[in-house]
Amino acid sequence: MNQDKMLVDTVFIQAILNRRDQYHRQAIRYLPRVQAAAEVWITEAIMLEVGAALKAYNRSGAAMFLRKCYTTPNMRMRSIDTPLMLRALDLYEARPDKSWSLTDCISFIVMAEHDIREAITADVHIALIHLLGLSGDTDRATRIRAASLISPIRLSVVGALG
Repeated sequence: MNQDKMLVDTVFIQAILNRRDQYHRQAIRYLPRVQAAAEVWITEAIMLEVGAALKAYNRSGAAMFLRKCYTTPNMRMRSIDTPLMLRALDLYEARPDKSWSLTDCISFIVMAEHDIREAITADVHIALIHLLGLSGDTDRATRIRAASLISPIRLSVVGALG
């Protein structure tokens, strides 16, 4: 096991579970690194998106994967509680200039809470996090790497969360 700490996003999980997904091959190639990571974070918001996205294609595979997220030793689950939801809603409302989903906002907050600097996704909202100015504290910029399934190149983006 390595010391990597990462968040897996809906796009990555869908790509793993759906052989017809455009990112399936890239996700499968990246999977051993995720499996070897010290901590792999997921939120219940991401789990809801996965269940909705795969309901017709691979419902049983999605259900099995989501159940394993609660019992796999290196997986860390972040439940959606009222304080997290309210913080995410604040962020969602405060940034009408962004096309972030509420799930994206939850992911950003969880990444900041747990000092997660890598997101495994093809979602441009996370892969190109672009968080400067969220907290107004641009001096405390945090380096965030997003392992993009779109390209084998990991992106480094400067972001700040307070």
